[in-house]
Amino acid sequence: MSDTAARWVDRVIPLTPVRQWVLTVPHGLRAKLAFDPKLTTLVLRGFVAAASQWLRRRARRLGIRGTLKTGGVTVIQRFNSALDVSVHFHTLMIDGVYTFPVGRAPVFHPTPAPTDEDVAAVAAAVFRKVERALGRFAPSAKQRRFAEDASLLLAIGEASSRGVGATGPRRGRRAVRVRGLPPDAEAFVMGKLCAQVEGYNLQAATRLAANGREGLERMGRHLARPPIATDRLSQRPDGNFELLFKRPWRDGTTAMIFTAHELMERLCALVPRPRAHLVRYHGVLGPAFAARAQIVPAAIPDAEAAVPRSPPPEGVEAPRGPGRLPWASLLWRVRGGSAGSVGASTTPISARFRRRPRRAERRSPSDPAPTARCLPAWPRRATPGRRS
Repeated sequence: MSDTAARWVDRVIPLTPVRQWVLTVPHGLRAKLAFDPKLTTLVLRGFVAAASQWLRRRARRLGIRGTLKTGGVTVIQRFNSALDVSVHFHTLMIDGVYTFPVGRAPVFHPTPAPTDEDVAAVAAAVFRKVERALGRFAPSAKQRRFAEDASLLLAIGEASSRGVGATGPRRGRRAVRVRGLPPDAEAFVMGKLCAQVEGYNLQAATRLAANGREGLERMGRHLARPPIATDRLSQRPDGNFELLFKRPWRDGTTAMIFTAHELMERLCALVPRPRAHLVRYHGVLGPAFAARAQIVPAAIPDAEAAVPRSPPPEGVEAPRGPGRLPWASLLWRVRGGSAGSVGASTTPISARFRRRPRRAERRSPSDPAPTARCLPAWPRRATPGRRS
């Protein structure tokens, strides 16, 4: 979670404004997306295409000509606060377009914020694109074999998307809700920059400025978080488990109570299929884009990675660089430091978190006192002038 967000800030998302677009699909489609990666890709492609086309049209109305490209990062979340299967898409889209002058570096052009009518138009475009694609979609042979072999898992996912159990003594029943004080009664009004078309809900009210890198990293950690925060899950005296919500629901529900069987069933339904990526990169941020290296931030060399290493033996492949940030660097970013501040110091980050040695450990190596406690009790010869 923290490592993914840090890499987005340091090496993927450029210093441009970013807007979060959130797409929620109808309930009947969520269970189908849970275990069909190709269907998930089809829906995501229509969503990103509609948002990208709107950005390009917006730029052309401002007089920007030439080849226009945009990009973004999408996190596919499979859960909601009640641990139901609820596949939806969070896309951090660059809030503008890039042009590519001949012989020069790509140029970024910001676009004005969308209006409520703009978001409604994009939501309608998503609905048309996705429904048209769904009409032509047919499950592959691999997906049909999976449906035959994992019929129980599909049934669990279908039941979880409806918030009920699929197996066990509470089959077909909803988890017990814990309700607090009911909120004040008020009519439900669609929020700012939020539109819904035939069950497709699109929200685009969250925008991060180009210099808001710390906010971008916090957003990334939120999107890449796991389904359960362990500090909000507790076991009750009767053996059941209580999951406390971060915010109460509109009807006053503050927590859900699961039996052990129900909790394991919900968690099984949230596990994605193997090799089904939950993070996707689009447009200029895609790994195959030709000018990607001129757009994404330059990698900050890690002080610990700069330590010279001995070459590997002949015929042995050299080890690759570390795939993840050091744990101490993540601690610094989450708890004490800011985004991008780790590489500014020449002192390795792990040295700043290294425990201060005790007094006994700071003695000279020739001092026999700490050494004698570590070595086995070898028989010692008598020294002249001393009693053995």
